[in-house]
Amino acid sequence: MIIPSSRGGDEVPAAVRSVIDALQEHWRALGVPRVLREPVAREVGADLHAAYLDGRTPEAVLGVAVDVFAEQVAGENGWLVPWPMYGRLLGAAAIGAVGAIAAGLVVVLPAMAGVLWAVGQVFVRVAAPGAVYGESTLYAVIVCMVYALFGVGLIAAVLAAVRRGLTAAQQLRRTLRAGALLLPLSAALSLPSAVAVGRASGYSTAPAVVLVEAALVLGLAAVALLTARAWALRVP
Repeated sequence: MIIPSSRGGDEVPAAVRSVIDALQEHWRALGVPRVLREPVAREVGADLHAAYLDGRTPEAVLGVAVDVFAEQVAGENGWLVPWPMYGRLLGAAAIGAVGAIAAGLVVVLPAMAGVLWAVGQVFVRVAAPGAVYGESTLYAVIVCMVYALFGVGLIAAVLAAVRRGLTAAQQLRRTLRAGALLLPLSAALSLPSAVAVGRASGYSTAPAVVLVEAALVLGLAAVALLTARAWALRVP
């Protein structure tokens, strides 16, 4: 725990725990590394615990609202700086990407199969004799359009997840703006590659093929996000 345990004979009051948890969450949201915030949290927790045993509430000891106190401590310790938060950035982006991919597997791929089948029924009736639907330009165009729509949805889901995961991060808007520019560029590189993989496999929906396509898209997207965050932090 981040506050004194009950080994000394006194159980840590719930009121003290809740205050320290709130402080930790505030500092974590700012991007303060655990190695820096936990010693301070232990020190504050010890003070609050001692005051509680003397009959004083945590609110009376702090003198201000918990979030205000957390901000004051952050300022005194030099924590009000734009922390990179690369790990949390990629973690939030991964959550958004997984959600988008899951929706793609459940909705997009079946929908694409249905559209391709329906168009194929028309194709075989109007196409020239000997024309192969699976090798036609029309087939490739439909597939590319579906991939493009999926890419737009993936970018939107990733940016939304990053915004939620880095709510209190400094330079968040600049990071999102840069990501909104760089993610489409990464998609412009990765999606054609994914389409090429799909075409080489006969547009198979086998898990191995889908994973390779996802790795291409997500790998370049991760590079784009890290670059966006680094740029946002470097620009004055």
